Amino acid sequence: MTMVKNMSAGRAVAAALMLGTALATGTAWTAAARAQTAAEAARHDFDIPAQKLADALPAFGRQAGIQVSAHGDLVREAMTGGVSGRLTVAAALDRLLAGTGLSHRLDAGGVVISEAAPGGGTAAGNTTLDPLMVQAARSADAFGNAADRAGSLTVTREDLERRNPATLKDVFAGEATVSVGGGQPVAQKIYVQGIEETNLAVTIDGARQNNKVFHHNATTLIDPALLKAVRVDPGVAPADAGPGALGGAIVYETADAADLLDPGEMAGGYVSTSWDSNGNTFTKGGSVYGRTTDGFEGLAFFKQADGDNYEAGNGREVSGTGAGLQSILLKGAWESTDGHRFELSGEQVQDDSVRPFRANIGRLTNRPADNRLYDLRRRNLVATYEDTTREGMWNPRVVLGWNETDLGVPSPDDTVVYSHGETTSLSGRIENRMFFTPDDSVTTGVDFYDDEAAYKDRSSDMSETATNLGLYAQARLQPVDRLRLSFGLRGDQQWFEGVNGTEIDHAGLSGNASVAWDVRDDLTLKAGYSNVFGGIALAENFVMNSGWDYSGGIKPVRSDNVTLGAEYRLDGFTFGAGVFRSRFEDARNESWRDGPAGNLDVETEGYVLSAAYGWGPGFARISYTDTRLTIEGKPGDSDIGLYLGSPVGRLIAAEIAHRFETTGLLVGATIEAGFENDDLVSEGYETLEAYQSLNLYAEYTPDVVRGLTLRGEVNNVFDQAYADRTTYGQEFSNVDPIYEPGRSVLIKATMAF
Repeated sequence: MTMVKNMSAGRAVAAALMLGTALATGTAWTAAARAQTAAEAARHDFDIPAQKLADALPAFGRQAGIQVSAHGDLVREAMTGGVSGRLTVAAALDRLLAGTGLSHRLDAGGVVISEAAPGGGTAAGNTTLDPLMVQAARSADAFGNAADRAGSLTVTREDLERRNPATLKDVFAGEATVSVGGGQPVAQKIYVQGIEETNLAVTIDGARQNNKVFHHNATTLIDPALLKAVRVDPGVAPADAGPGALGGAIVYETADAADLLDPGEMAGGYVSTSWDSNGNTFTKGGSVYGRTTDGFEGLAFFKQADGDNYEAGNGREVSGTGAGLQSILLKGAWESTDGHRFELSGEQVQDDSVRPFRANIGRLTNRPADNRLYDLRRRNLVATYEDTTREGMWNPRVVLGWNETDLGVPSPDDTVVYSHGETTSLSGRIENRMFFTPDDSVTTGVDFYDDEAAYKDRSSDMSETATNLGLYAQARLQPVDRLRLSFGLRGDQQWFEGVNGTEIDHAGLSGNASVAWDVRDDLTLKAGYSNVFGGIALAENFVMNSGWDYSGGIKPVRSDNVTLGAEYRLDGFTFGAGVFRSRFEDARNESWRDGPAGNLDVETEGYVLSAAYGWGPGFARISYTDTRLTIEGKPGDSDIGLYLGSPVGRLIAAEIAHRFETTGLLVGATIEAGFENDDLVSEGYETLEAYQSLNLYAEYTPDVVRGLTLRGEVNNVFDQAYADRTTYGQEFSNVDPIYEPGRSVLIKATMAF
C-alpha cells in the first residue's frame, strides 16, 4: 500500500477557522447592539402580482421570511393589487392590503392580518384572539435577503407550477445562465455558467449528492414533480453550502405537506394524468398528504411515465428515447409549538428502459447504431432536525443523509455480460445559526462526507473512496441600512483511497465574500469572490482501471471565482447585468489509458444581461448570456469537458405569462435560442449550429368543478430539429447528437381533493 500526504495546509485549518469564527462573531455582536427595531426596518425584495389575497399571502411570507397568519373568512374573497420593490415588511403590507379593508400588526410571532376597525384602527377582539388559520409559513431560506443570495437564481414553487416541468430542462426554462443538455432525462446534465454540475455542491433536502457514475448518462436523475424549489448559486457559494462548491451550488428542495395543503386544510391529495403526442407518452401520478393539530405531517407521492421513441424536428425517430421513469417520495415530520422540527424523507427515481448504446449520443457514424438497456436508479434518505424559530443565539440544525446512484448496463464484451456502477455518499452536518437581527447572523458548523465510487463486472471489482471533514463559519450582516455583507471561511481535510489501496491526504482552506449595496431604492450593485479547495474528485466508475498507478499523487483541485453585477428597477421594469469568471487549477480528468490524474486547468468567463417587466397578473422576462470555455488555454470541447464544462457560447432564454383572474385562465410561453458558435473551428472541429424553439401553454381552473385543473401545451411550435447547446458531441463530425423532441402537444388533467 502506498501513502502520499500533503498535510502542511491541514495544520493551519483549525487555527484559521477559529480566527475566522471569532472575527465573524465579533462583527456580528457589534451589529446586535443596534436597536430592536432593526427587524422592522429591514428591507426585502417583493414581487407579488395582483391576485386573490389568500394566494398572495403565502408568497409574501416566503419573500419576507416571516410567518403570516389570518382568519380564513377575512382573506378568502379579498383581492390585492400586489406589491413590488425593495421595502420594509410594514410598507409592503400596507400596499398589499390597500383597498381590502384589512389591517396588520407585527409581533414576535410574525404578522397577523385582521379586520380594520372604523377610523383606521384594528377591530376590537381581533387584537387578542389567536389566528384561526396559518396562512403563510416562514420562508424555507432563512438567508434569502443576504448578500450571498443577491446573485442566486431561485426557481420557486410558483415557477414550477407554472412551467409544469417534465424534465430538468423544463425546470430552468427561461433561465439563460443554466443550460441542460441531453434530450432525455437519463442523459441530461446541468451546466451553470458553463461549469458541469459535479463541480458544484449539489444537495437534495440537505443531503450531499454523489452521482458521477457514467459519462454517457445523467449526473443527477431527478423528477421535477417532486420539487418545491431550486436555488442555484452561480460561481460564488457560501461556506455553509458544503464542501466542493468549486463553481457554486445547487440546492433542491422536495415538497412538504404544508406546501400542498390549502389554508385551514388538514388533509388532501391529487391525481394527475397527461398525454404527450410526440412519443405517445402517458404519465400518471398522485399524492396524499395531511397534518394534525399536534404538529405531525406526512406526504406520499408516486408517478409513472411510459412512452415510445419521440421524433425530432426533422421527422426522424430518435431511437432509445421512450419514457420509462418512475418516482416515489415519502416524507414525515413533527414540529413542536416552539419550533423544534424533526423530518424524515425518502426518495427514489428510476429510469429502466432501452437507450442508445451511448445514452447521450444518437449514434457514432463509424459504429453500429445499437441500443441497450440502461437501469439507472437514484435513492435519497435524509433525517433533519432544525430549530425553526430563527431567533437568538441558539438555532441548531442537524442533517444526516444517504445518497446512492446505481447503474447497470449490458456489455458488448461476451466475457463480461453485465457491468455495474454504484456511487454512494453518507453525509451530515451539525451547525448553529446565531440571529442577532433578521438580517444579521453567523452560522458555524462541522460537516462530513464518506463517498464511494465502485465498478463491477465479471472480471473486475474496484472502487475509489473519499472521506472529508470540514469546519465552517459564514457571517451575513447588514451594518447599515443599504449595505449587506456576507463572508465565510471553511477548512477541509480529505482522505482519498485509490483502486489499488493508495492513500492520499490533502487539506485546504476556502474563503468567500459577497456584497450587495442598495445605492438607491431602485439600484443595487453586487459582487462576489471565492477561492475554494475541492480535494480530489472520485473517478467516474466506468473508466476505472485496476492497473492505475497513483505513486505520483493527484493534486487537489482549487477554484477562483469572481462575479460582478447590477440591478435597476423602474415602474415594474427590472434590468440586470453581470460578468463572471471561474478558474480551476488541477481539475481531475482521469483516463482509463492515461492514468488516474490528468490534472487540467479550466476557465469559463462571460457576461449575462436580463430584463423583466411585471404588470400585476402577468410578467415577461428575457436573459442573454455569452460564455466561453477554455481548457489548458485552448477552446474546450464537450468530450474533454464531460465533467468540467461545455462550450456554451451565446444563449437567449425568455418567459412570458398572464393570469386572467376572473376566468381562471393562465397562458404563457417560453423561448430558447442558441447562436452559432465557431469557437472550436480553430481546433479542427465543426461549428455549433444556431437554433430556436418556442413553447406555448394554457391552463384552466374552472370554478364549477372544485379542484380541477386542465392544461394544454404545444412545445417546439415550429418543429425545429436541434440539440441543446450543452448536449454532447455536436462539434464532432462522427457524432449524431441526441436531438430534442420535435413539435408535440401535451394534454394534462389534475384533480385535487
